[in-house]
Amino acid sequence: MDLELNDIQQELASTLSKYLRSEYDAAKREEILRSEEGISREKWQAFAEMGLLGLAVPESYGGADMTFNEVAVVAEAFGRSLVLEPFLASAVLGTNAVLLAGSEEQKQAILPGVCEGQTFLAVAMLEPNLRYAVEAPETTATAAADGGVTLSGEKNNVLGGDVADHFVVTAVENGDLGLYLVAADAEGLTRVAQRQADGLGNANLRLENTPAQRLDAADAREVLTEVIDLGNAAIMAEAVGALEASLTMTADYLKTREQFGAPIGVNQALQHRAADLYAELEYARSMALYSRLAVTSEAVGAEKDRHRDVIAAKIVVDQAARNISQESIQMHGGIGMTMEYPIGHYAKRLTVMTRTFDDADSLTAELAELGGLIEPHAADLT
Repeated sequence: MDLELNDIQQELASTLSKYLRSEYDAAKREEILRSEEGISREKWQAFAEMGLLGLAVPESYGGADMTFNEVAVVAEAFGRSLVLEPFLASAVLGTNAVLLAGSEEQKQAILPGVCEGQTFLAVAMLEPNLRYAVEAPETTATAAADGGVTLSGEKNNVLGGDVADHFVVTAVENGDLGLYLVAADAEGLTRVAQRQADGLGNANLRLENTPAQRLDAADAREVLTEVIDLGNAAIMAEAVGALEASLTMTADYLKTREQFGAPIGVNQALQHRAADLYAELEYARSMALYSRLAVTSEAVGAEKDRHRDVIAAKIVVDQAARNISQESIQMHGGIGMTMEYPIGHYAKRLTVMTRTFDDADSLTAELAELGGLIEPHAADLT
């Protein structure tokens, strides 16, 4: 199995990295962060023109008909530059929800606009009282007299929900989980936009008899699980990019920050700590790759193991995110705590990543319920 990037992926990574270095440096990111919307629609349109917003979308819906492997390349580059635009929310979560659950008519109506950068999507699955229990929402769907459906309930921390034009909403209808498409300007929908600690936007939603369209999913639970697995695999790729940038920034600081007439990096204890962080980064990179293989594998039985493999990888990447971000702050000393210095922004983003779809406790408990990553065998003492 060839685990290296192919020529197309290498070209994609190189082109995007050059663009981000020149057009998305720390100063320009800060300018976007302080803007009213907190994103740059100009940059979003540039991403659309590069074909980044529909990489894994079939050509019939305006996409590039590629794979999640290319999506992971983009996510890693965006992590390196701490891109604020809702790539994860719209181009990964929302797009895959519509692709996997939507009817042909719904896909044709929504996805071309997403690929062109004209439409933002968001998935509303978290609720105030349910923590990460996304498969058992309290939001209800009720059949309307005209044959449609209306939704009532609350959703919170909807990633990308502050700018979304359409929401994919989870709700229960007659005891069954369903996925529903709701327009942002639908009657009865109230949206309260807010910013996360990492600067990305989200929103809280209240739905009061809000008109919606059922997405044509045979098994909404299975679709939702796959969408979250793809989101987790993308966020792990993004985390690797952010971790790599954090560690590079920290190593450069150790080489240039002088104390008592010499760079602090000559201190052997700091060298050992930096070496440990580099090893942890490579472990996280390997597990992010493992998750990517899990969501792209077409082997027999791969679908059964996909979720287990993704959450196992996420446990490792989350631990690396916590360790490397905290160590990077500490090795920068007081300057690492200031808003003006970039390392703190990486720490904020990495901290939020570890709690976007789940946390260490929920991941560990779920993996234990699934029997662990490796099936246990009793020792044969004979």
